[in-house]
Amino acid sequence: MAGRYELLIAVTLAAILTSTCGGDSSSPTTPTQAGTVSTGNTGMTVNGISLSGLPATQTMTVMPFDPAAVTLISPFKPSHTGINIYTITGGRFLSPGTGIVTNVELNTGNGLPGGSNYGIRIHLTSTGLYAWYHFEVNGSISDQTQRDNILVALGDRVTAGQYIGNLVSLGPNAHVHFDMLDAGGRDAVQCPLVYFSPAVATTWESLYDAEIRERDEERIKNNRGSVPSLPNLCNEVDLPISARGRGSCRDHLVAELT
Repeated sequence: MAGRYELLIAVTLAAILTSTCGGDSSSPTTPTQAGTVSTGNTGMTVNGISLSGLPATQTMTVMPFDPAAVTLISPFKPSHTGINIYTITGGRFLSPGTGIVTNVELNTGNGLPGGSNYGIRIHLTSTGLYAWYHFEVNGSISDQTQRDNILVALGDRVTAGQYIGNLVSLGPNAHVHFDMLDAGGRDAVQCPLVYFSPAVATTWESLYDAEIRERDEERIKNNRGSVPSLPNLCNEVDLPISARGRGSCRDHLVAELT
């Protein structure tokens, strides 16, 4: 365990300050719903793909990742409208419900620097609710490596729990930025947990608490102290600026970098 946290020390503050963390409102990474039109009572069409076969509403029943691979989770808050999921390399990501893949994107140009971030969008309802996975590798990989780690294609129908892709992790800041957005887009964004069943939301919250506790126990054992953290996975307020550090968008990394 110590090795993972020691790696964080080597990350320079400059690199973090140039990072957008994959979901700040100042640098949205969510793709626009290009080609989206209303089809009345039959649902929407996105990128030429009809959503009419999807339910009008859906409660998500599966966490969008394999918890065994998770190393840390960064919560939803006003300054970061999504949840960041840090995993070991090869961390598996899953569809949270029944849906249709409406976007697969290589080299998104957003998020952590390096230019090799990739994304998957899955629409989950006929009214426009979708999940956006932005894979931020913390380095540079080839287009082929990106393709090899995206396990779905545009237009694919997926089921709850289906394995859709892997995170290629080239450094301690590699993560997947996960959003759930409806037809209102980022202006109406809510914490992803509101779309999940109570059981799944509770499990996800418990995992967040456990990873924070594990990190702080390791730091305290090494006489380095704990890191200020938000209490919940979904938060309506940010940490005070004094606790967040100099421009870092990840409260759990502040003490490592300052």
